[in-house]
Amino acid sequence: MTNRNPARRMPEKSSLMGVMEFSPRLGVVVVFLSLTVAVVGWRIFQDAGAPRVNALADAAIDVYAASPGRDAGPAAMDLADAERKIRELSGVSLELPRDAFGFAVTGVERETVRNRAAAALRFRYDGDPYLLIVFRQDRFLGGKARAAFPEESLLSGERDDKSFVLWEREEATFIMVSDVDVTRAFNLVRLFFT
Repeated sequence: MTNRNPARRMPEKSSLMGVMEFSPRLGVVVVFLSLTVAVVGWRIFQDAGAPRVNALADAAIDVYAASPGRDAGPAAMDLADAERKIRELSGVSLELPRDAFGFAVTGVERETVRNRAAAALRFRYDGDPYLLIVFRQDRFLGGKARAAFPEESLLSGERDDKSFVLWEREEATFIMVSDVDVTRAFNLVRLFFT
């Protein structure tokens, strides 16, 4: 028999500010909702911003380091053929510089960067080898593509004695990697690709 008189009730211990004491189902729901919000927040954090940029830079540097024959002499490829192949492999239209002295495309290949199909453009400028990786951005529920940073912004940095420049434009992501100084790579991107 339960004593319902509040004056005679024994003090009881409570948890979660009394939620579990009076409605354990509500407590379970609150715990599951909290976990769901935490997981979704972590996923959003991982897919945008600094972690995404770091992961893309690491992947592009790995592709650059593993590229066969990058120190070989320039075997010029027709620019129109290179643009067509980039469009086929990545779905992104890219216009290459036509009248740039010292710019020569040495190859376009299919690569996979963070589980995305990408086109890897290998070229030389003034004798230095470069790698430009191009791929379409992911879409979330058919809406506008998610950008890691404001469009038309350029992010640059250096890792493992390699410089990289990353930018997003027209629902596509571009990352260029080279052995040259980061300032020179940044200026090359601004001159030819933006």
